[in-house]
Amino acid sequence: MSMATTTCLVTGGVDTHSNTHYAVAVDHVGRLLGTSEFRADEAGYRQLLAWLHSFGQLTTVGVEGTGA
Repeated sequence: MSMATTTCLVTGGVDTHSNTHYAVAVDHVGRLLGTSEFRADEAGYRQLLAWLHSFGQLTTVGVEGTGA
């Protein structure tokens, strides 16, 4: 007997600030998967993207820009 595997569909949201960005990940029905804060630099952007991908298949990311 084999177990079926399912891929979690992930939506990310990012609230940007001058020095850090705060991110949230939710699944396809809106359940919270996690929250985290990342530096607002190249290394932080790579970490944020890797973090979002760690939850499953990333489908969408919404970003609220600084000053919005």
